[in-house]
Amino acid sequence: MFIYRLELKKLLSSAAVWGFLAVCLLFNLFIIGQSVDEYADHVGAASEQTGVVLDPSFYEKLSQMTASGDRASQHLERLKAETDGVTDVFDGYETRSIGERYIAAAGTTGYLAEAMRDKYAALQKVVDEKAKNDESLTLYFAGNTYSRHQFLFNTLLGWLLTEGALVAVLLALLSVGYEHIFRTGHIVYSTKKGREVLRPKMAASLSAGLGAYALLALLTLLVYFGVNEYGDVWRSSVSSLFNYRVDLIAGNRPFVTWYSFSVLTYLLAMLAAGAGLVLCFSLFAFGMGIWIRNSYIAFLVFLAANAVCIAVPVQMPPTWPMEPAVKYSAVLSPVWLWLKHGLWFTDGDLDILWAHFETIGLFVSLVVLAAFCLFSALCFRKRNLA
Repeated sequence: MFIYRLELKKLLSSAAVWGFLAVCLLFNLFIIGQSVDEYADHVGAASEQTGVVLDPSFYEKLSQMTASGDRASQHLERLKAETDGVTDVFDGYETRSIGERYIAAAGTTGYLAEAMRDKYAALQKVVDEKAKNDESLTLYFAGNTYSRHQFLFNTLLGWLLTEGALVAVLLALLSVGYEHIFRTGHIVYSTKKGREVLRPKMAASLSAGLGAYALLALLTLLVYFGVNEYGDVWRSSVSSLFNYRVDLIAGNRPFVTWYSFSVLTYLLAMLAAGAGLVLCFSLFAFGMGIWIRNSYIAFLVFLAANAVCIAVPVQMPPTWPMEPAVKYSAVLSPVWLWLKHGLWFTDGDLDILWAHFETIGLFVSLVVLAAFCLFSALCFRKRNLA
């Protein structure tokens, strides 16, 4: 524990790391400045009086609302028009056609095609349950739901994931490469602890990486929710009838999640999954840093390895027998999970074969990368450091 605290102190005293975090935060503040939406703010404020469930009580409270000023009156009239006569989008909604279109577009056959059909048969049960519970009959941000949902869960959280992953990678490489950078390796590795120092180093780098991600997320979201009015929208379902997905193959369709998420619980689930992804990248970088002493080269190799993980499934010729298996399996890798973050906890799209792909992918990645770090550490014990 003493060595762990010393290693953690080394990382936290790095001016470069704090400088990078400051740049990330400034960038986040800049993009948050582009998120102002007057009508969505009006809906958020109105939800505190009307509630978010589109039932008779909602319409009664909405009809009694008044607005001062032309702009506010226009927003109120628009809200009344958009919520008037709405119906549950899940009543009679069929998911089978989605799977069939994906199968046809990808040219999938055999077991993989059946697995895709099974996924959408399972999704149909989820849709039926949502229809039974009138889950889509919630307000969210009415007509501006799609843009505000995409900004928070796709754009802003996407940047937070990218920044959190990068700072975690830099901290891991700094930790494992510290002795090489400052030429203290022979002294450290000749002590009683010796090469076992890798264990507290890894613990410190993982802790610091997660802490940096949490700090960035906390500060960024505090500013975002300070600028944007959410009111009682926290209780709205993310599968509101006003939310949808733009799908170039299956067509625009409702935003369906495997679980019943409110806006708040969906945000918490996304942040938790993001923490798991940051851990994956940190483990990958730490293992890479054990093999490659120069941290700068290790970082370039890390980037190249992830680029290859993206390129191989995309560039493989469709005629290759292993192409479908590689394509579907690649989605479970950390870099593909990062690319697909906007679809977490949904059925995904063309190249996602399994339900709960983000959970499966995180579990598999954490196990594989932890084993990679363990193997790297075992090899390091016998490596010639001359």
